[in-house]
Amino acid sequence: MAEAPSTIALATDLSHRSDRALDRAVQLARAWKARLLVIHAIEDGAQSYGDGGYPLPSWRRPPDPAKAVRQRLHRDLQREDTGLDLDIVVESGTPASLVLEKARVAGAGLIVTGVARDETLGRMILGDTVDKLLRASPIPILVVRNRAPAPYDAMVVATDFSPGAHEMLKSARGLFPGLGLSLFHAYDVPFASYLNRAEIDREFEGYGREAADRLLREAGLSEEEARSVPRLIEMGSPEVLLRDYEAASGDVLTVVGTHGGGLIYRALIGSTARKIINAVESDVLVVPPSDRSTP
Repeated sequence: MAEAPSTIALATDLSHRSDRALDRAVQLARAWKARLLVIHAIEDGAQSYGDGGYPLPSWRRPPDPAKAVRQRLHRDLQREDTGLDLDIVVESGTPASLVLEKARVAGAGLIVTGVARDETLGRMILGDTVDKLLRASPIPILVVRNRAPAPYDAMVVATDFSPGAHEMLKSARGLFPGLGLSLFHAYDVPFASYLNRAEIDREFEGYGREAADRLLREAGLSEEEARSVPRLIEMGSPEVLLRDYEAASGDVLTVVGTHGGGLIYRALIGSTARKIINAVESDVLVVPPSDRSTP
């Protein structure tokens, strides 16, 4: 099984929501004894021009934005732990591109990021930068929604049992080897209301048991380990069932993969994976396909 990463990259926009990602990144860096690389992007020239687009005179320009951001990050991180192995990168550029490049150069094994808030709907959603990271990153991404008072209680791995699913499971267990594991699979049956529900359940229960056994075996679990893994195989919408399951399961980590069928699938992050990320209230670990390379 893979080891926990020696470097964690935190992508932050300094919003209040990103404080939750900061807390989780610090907690993981402590637990894994990992270096924490904090990355913040500044738009080119955004603070050197007035409303009319004309350059501001020197006496009206704010302090060096990169210096101000570094000072704020150092202040925030000092509240957490002065003993962290810490690097802070503040540069001009496109956020997603800067995060991916700096994480690649640093050899990061995980990118941690937060979510945005839709003020109209009053709920947390994926922001533009997170969306771009999910489409392009060859590194697993932890999307943080919740505060981090303690380590996760367990993880639930949403799987479609497709080729590549075992790689996702191996990656998740490598990052969080001590967490209790559950497998989750939802299936949809066309015209189910016209069919015998008991027969459908029996058929898919058998299929799910065999597919889960194969997945766990391919992911490297022993027979004894595999027997202890709960398998949640239900008919319905994956995002709805997962949301309901997590509401009754404590502080779980949801794991989804972006492996799957072709360029259109990957461009959309996988329709099912995207729906799950938007629907659940838990933090989500998104594992990319093993053959994805940095753009």
